[in-house]
Amino acid sequence: MPQALPEEDALIARLAGLLPAVQHTRLAIGDDAAVVEQPGGDLLLITTDLLMEDVHFRLHWGEFAQLGWKALAQNLSDIAAMGGTPTHAVIALGLPPRVSPDQAAELYRGIGELASASGVDIVGGDTIRSSGPLTLGVTVLGRVAASELLTRQGGRPGDALFVTGALGAAAAGVRLLDSGRSVPETLRPALLAQLQPQPRLAAARALATAGCVTAMMDLSDGVATDLHRLCRQSGTGAVVERDRLPVAPVVPAACAWLAEGGVRCSPLELALCGGEDFELLLAAPPAAEEALRARIAPLPLTRIGALTAGPDVLLRDAGDAPLPWGFTHEIS
Repeated sequence: MPQALPEEDALIARLAGLLPAVQHTRLAIGDDAAVVEQPGGDLLLITTDLLMEDVHFRLHWGEFAQLGWKALAQNLSDIAAMGGTPTHAVIALGLPPRVSPDQAAELYRGIGELASASGVDIVGGDTIRSSGPLTLGVTVLGRVAASELLTRQGGRPGDALFVTGALGAAAAGVRLLDSGRSVPETLRPALLAQLQPQPRLAAARALATAGCVTAMMDLSDGVATDLHRLCRQSGTGAVVERDRLPVAPVVPAACAWLAEGGVRCSPLELALCGGEDFELLLAAPPAAEEALRARIAPLPLTRIGALTAGPDVLLRDAGDAPLPWGFTHEIS
């Protein structure tokens, strides 16, 4: 039996149920981005995210430029997950008095660096003084040909499940940043994975144009949460093979270093449940594996399991056990 929705997903479903039916939208709430039909054939993609201090980040973690970069990166990843190309963005800032104009400028410098590298125009937004935490809202627009649109809804029983890249480094980075200790240089890749993630824009376009990917989303909340969402939208179950999960090389070393300071975590837990890797999770026929791998090389593509007739989402080790929902965007 499918597991109950976590609190965030249940609230979104409740709020969505109060809204009128869409009239001018191909795909609304429930995917990485909304999809709107446009004259001329291409589809308009729209996504937005909100980041709040002490919920999604802490100011002492890194530089303001890195915070700006990440705020834009996670929205670009949503556009990538739909197979699209990002084109425009607007930025909303709620700035508390303790954030100086110079720090705000650094934040925008980080946004601008990633926008330039991604071909995205920053076209406006809003800035206000906040009596509470620093808050950033980013909305990104993109485009995709109708024939190349990828959603969470197309997966079919028998499809193989794949992930790009490696998993767990961003979650390890959070634990390192919160450790209160000076982090060795050898673990810096985990810090950068958390503070300055790289959205998989080129890989996503290569996958979208392959013609065989049936469903795709980004791993903002980790395999253990996002796979449940893909399965619900596709009407399938899934089996994930534990030994196939591609753990980022820095993660075991980070876990060992954290254990020396009394913080216990496992590489598998971080890879499966950590979140914020912003890799891509996709489904495709098993026969397409080598062709897809070649299209995104040298970025790795790893087969981690398969979609099933369901409805259960299972983790396979010595046997099959229910895969619990994983990461949520909360920091205690």
